[in-house]
Amino acid sequence: MLKTISKLQLLDVVALTEDLPDHHLLAGQVGTIVEFLAAEVYEVEFSDDDGQTYAMLPLHSSQLLQLKYNPTPENTQMSNNIYQYGQGDKVAGDKVAGDKVAGDKIGRDKIINNANMAEIFKLILSMRETALQFPEDIREGVIIDIEDVETEIKKPESQWNKARLKKSLTALIAAGTAIAIPIAGMTDFANTAIDVANKVGIEIQLPTR
Repeated sequence: MLKTISKLQLLDVVALTEDLPDHHLLAGQVGTIVEFLAAEVYEVEFSDDDGQTYAMLPLHSSQLLQLKYNPTPENTQMSNNIYQYGQGDKVAGDKVAGDKVAGDKIGRDKIINNANMAEIFKLILSMRETALQFPEDIREGVIIDIEDVETEIKKPESQWNKARLKKSLTALIAAGTAIAIPIAGMTDFANTAIDVANKVGIEIQLPTR
């Protein structure tokens, strides 16, 4: 079976290529790309038949299959070549060369880096969900810090404001260690912020009690 690799676009309909048990999603479930987060990382919304969203999370392109409802000109031409002439070269030769699928255009390092970025966005989503349960007097400030972190890492890494990232992440860690009231996910909040800091290469002095 041939698989066409193409850049995903906003509002493309996609299907999961793997199970995501943490999010109660199975391979084959269909969603829609609603936001571009980073290179090859997309926010995907999953909705039921009534249009109700039941999951929304960042995913790497390697976890997605773009669904196509009409043949492309290239596919039509290739199909003609296969059935009229039966030449294997048109299928396994230059048109679908190994270099174009797994070579320079999709380098191993790039895939690893983008997968790491997808994990960072998952961590940020987890912090945001926990922050919604914070006491009202500090909730807004915590969410602003989370949004500041998210805004920075959506930029190319060379344009990151490391000082701003460090300030926001330090504030999030401090908030996570200071709140004493029981909140679901509170135990992991500060550790999650520390994980994000480690993944983006920010060294933070942990607050002392």
